[in-house]
Amino acid sequence: MLQVILKLTGIFAVVSFLAIACGGGDGPTQAPRNTTAPQNTTAPPDVSFGQPGGPIPPHAFVGTVTVDGATAVDGTQVTAFLEGVPDSVAGTTVTDGRYVIKIVQRSSTLFADRKITFMIGGRDGSPTAVWTSGEATELNLLVDSGAPPAVDAPPPVDVPVGALAISTDGDTLKFDQASLEAKAGSKITVVFQNASTINQHNWVLVQSGTKDEVAAAGTEAGAEAHWIPRSDDRVLAKSDLLEPGGTQEVRFTVPAAGTYQFVCTFPGHNFTMFGDFVATP
Repeated sequence: MLQVILKLTGIFAVVSFLAIACGGGDGPTQAPRNTTAPQNTTAPPDVSFGQPGGPIPPHAFVGTVTVDGATAVDGTQVTAFLEGVPDSVAGTTVTDGRYVIKIVQRSSTLFADRKITFMIGGRDGSPTAVWTSGEATELNLLVDSGAPPAVDAPPPVDVPVGALAISTDGDTLKFDQASLEAKAGSKITVVFQNASTINQHNWVLVQSGTKDEVAAAGTEAGAEAHWIPRSDDRVLAKSDLLEPGGTQEVRFTVPAAGTYQFVCTFPGHNFTMFGDFVATP
């Protein structure tokens, strides 16, 4: 009997040892924890117009233009000025008696809550407005009846011997010549006269086929750059932006033989104010 008891005791000890070795004796085995931090799969928000960090939305103005009681003629110049800024901040021309102009804040100047005034064809217009980012305002502009024109029609200018002369065709948005010609490599003078009584104009010589691209870049450059892009290889020669009645001599060396373009880069003028400049061999 004693031998049986000893055998059973030994068997129980072996079973207990195997159970401890296999199961640990501490309950069910747990899966190891994932200690890797979860990744953020949410895409960052888009930086859109008007959100913090994005570009500052402009203030747009639209409306009719009335001059001396009548609807303004197509091509009449509308220029915007900001209180405290000496030069214009935006410009456009009248089409079908209406204008559209966007005034974009410059990086160096705070526009908010400053007064905007307008000139129409070189004359003070009314009413005024206040610049507010992101606004679109219907503002009908007019020039007080009886106000005198900015200048009288200028007399013809004296052109130096050997120089080329070109002028605007009065108050129309055209040059008085469709083409100019000079010998390639020669040093010449182009005498440009703004014969308009109401509009600002410039004369810019550019590479062939680039007049509209240069004019668009000039619009981005702004009025302080005379509506002409700075340091642009497409620009071969240029005048300043001339006030009505102004004249300027533009001196340059004629480029290689070929056909180039001249254009007025004031916003909107490039569509009708352009011509060919032929450099002959």
